[in-house]
Amino acid sequence: MKAFAIWFVGVAASFGVLSVATDALTTTTRVVVAVDSSFPMTEVWRQVPGTLDRLDDRERAEFTLVTEKSAVHSWQLELALGAVDAYAPCDFDEIESHPEIADADELILITTDASCDPGSLSSDWEIITLNP
Repeated sequence: MKAFAIWFVGVAASFGVLSVATDALTTTTRVVVAVDSSFPMTEVWRQVPGTLDRLDDRERAEFTLVTEKSAVHSWQLELALGAVDAYAPCDFDEIESHPEIADADELILITTDASCDPGSLSSDWEIITLNP
């Protein structure tokens, strides 16, 4: 019985060390999420919080949330839309000017087909299209 106890402690300690080393070596993914906050998004605006909630369920990720008009928040573990409302015409010309984009591993745009064309954005963007 003593031999089993020594073996068990050794195996448990080995797995513990392996777990800590794996955890320490795993990197965090930085994700910039841009929400189109133009007039055409008013039809699907109620879907935006749920979409953000599904995105921030990722393990080992931190997020920056922006709109095409301004920054909402910088790097944090959860996406918080706050008091952003859909208003004004659509214009993606300035969306890639946010400084966090340079540090991002992933870029995600949440928009709708009724909004302006995201074709002017770099090919690095993943587009999530919300439909009414």
